[in-house]
Amino acid sequence: MVDSYNDRPVYKQDGGENYIYYSSASNTWFVGTVVGHQYGWLKNSSESASSKRWIPDLKTGWEYRPLVRSSDSLTSNTWLSDDGSLRIESLRDVEKVNELIRDIKNMKEID
Repeated sequence: MVDSYNDRPVYKQDGGENYIYYSSASNTWFVGTVVGHQYGWLKNSSESASSKRWIPDLKTGWEYRPLVRSSDSLTSNTWLSDDGSLRIESLRDVEKVNELIRDIKNMKEID
């Protein structure tokens, strides 16, 4: 979590430019490069989205904007939900992994 917006946490992609944030204007969680914009790469506007405070609580309902669109869909607000494997998960044991990486680096410096 790097900040808050609309009384919900804002998450930033490690090593990337994307954020996960909640828009109270549309009752939608978005993944995009600018916090607060109504445009993103992924969104979750399911019925449960407005009641969830934390991303890990949203296991289903994610939609994506296709990278390649037809000329008809360029003028429309096209979102697809046909990818059943699409989900957003928090990393588990991030601090433990970071500690292991530090230990490995320290071991290399000692050698």
